[in-house]
Amino acid sequence: MSFARSRARKNKKQAGGVDKKARQEEQRAKRSVKRACVYEFYMGKITRKQALHNLSACFLLSMNECYGFGAGKLMQLHHKMQNEFDCIVGHYVSVAEIERFLADEIGMRTERAENHSKIDYYGQIKLKAVKEMSAAFLMALLDEFGFKALRLSKAYAQVCDLSDRVFKKETTYEEIHERLKVIMERGKYPSEGRFKAIAHTRIMETA
Repeated sequence: MSFARSRARKNKKQAGGVDKKARQEEQRAKRSVKRACVYEFYMGKITRKQALHNLSACFLLSMNECYGFGAGKLMQLHHKMQNEFDCIVGHYVSVAEIERFLADEIGMRTERAENHSKIDYYGQIKLKAVKEMSAAFLMALLDEFGFKALRLSKAYAQVCDLSDRVFKKETTYEEIHERLKVIMERGKYPSEGRFKAIAHTRIMETA
């Protein structure tokens, strides 16, 4: 009987060791998943912030190229875009509602014929930023400057053209920021950081 009890204790101890090792492996796996999720979350925030910063420069520079907006009008546009953007991320109005309004009331459509089915996580974040900023840009021009379908379409086409030039490596976002900085300094708006406000919205963003 003592041998049987000794054998049973040994088997139980071995089983406990196996269970402990399994629990440790499970805990390590959970910690690894958690770290990956946290990393992805913060990288997503960085991606969104940079996308908004670059997009704001593209929209503003496009208005300088297309309609000759100087520093004063660009700042006016920027502030109005910020207000429109805050309404979107604050869920007071949706991008879909703005797109429907532009289509039904103004006769303008902003969709581009592109395949988004294979865009990765960070690409989806950038796409969302593009849609939000496009909506804010068009509503700002409509409300603040009285633009209608023809001028809105021309302005948006200019933005798309500039974006395509970046994609084709004919220019870079760095060059766009530098050109915009020169325009603003000429108009006595020396702080290039002013244009980062669009990326630091006053209402909590949701990626």
